[in-house]
Amino acid sequence: MIIKIAYGAGIILSVLLILLSSLMFFMARQSKSITNSGLINEQLQACPDGPRCVNSLATNEMHSIAAFEVPQGMPDPVGTMTAIINNFPRTEIIVQNESYLHAAFSSALFGFVDDLEVLKDGDYLQVRSVSRVGRGDMGANRKRVDALHESWRQAILLP
Repeated sequence: MIIKIAYGAGIILSVLLILLSSLMFFMARQSKSITNSGLINEQLQACPDGPRCVNSLATNEMHSIAAFEVPQGMPDPVGTMTAIINNFPRTEIIVQNESYLHAAFSSALFGFVDDLEVLKDGDYLQVRSVSRVGRGDMGANRKRVDALHESWRQAILLP
């Protein structure tokens, strides 16, 4: 009797794992065809509801993250940020000019795509990073921007 119950539970668990994997694959595939980026009135967009976005212009704790301070006299801060981002795995630069950068990051598992935008704003680079699908991102966007902050600190200390 116990063997039959364990066998039945194993089948149910296997079916659930297949369904979950299929859902994740579908969502990741969907994330490749949509975007959550682009300037509105020359500003970064606000974060959507839910914990899948960070934005240096946000005022609430869930979405708020520090902007990047640009050292005085730095000739091309967006270009420097582009070089830093290009060192991250599974990254594609979508748009780059002297004041704006849009990059896409793909996750290692399933290939979920997140958008990261940087906008030069005086002595700062404002940043917004958002998952294209889902309600949450398990902290991926915040961790990514934190890693960018560390790389930025190292880059601006170099002569």
